[in-house]
Amino acid sequence: MKKRIVLTKREVQIVICISQGLSNKKIGKKLFISHRTVDTHRTNIMRKLNVNNSAMLIKYAMENNLI
Repeated sequence: MKKRIVLTKREVQIVICISQGLSNKKIGKKLFISHRTVDTHRTNIMRKLNVNNSAMLIKYAMENNLI
């Protein structure tokens, strides 16, 4: 059985923005957080999901109906 991974509401927002092709800076402006915080979220999300790049992250999001 596959373990269910739970993303926070903020992490889901970040994944959606990444899938729209936004940079960390633009995501930060959109969500009213610093681009460094976005980078930390991105790193944590990728670690949680065990993915190595944005393409794999977007694939995961699509397969799990996040986007």
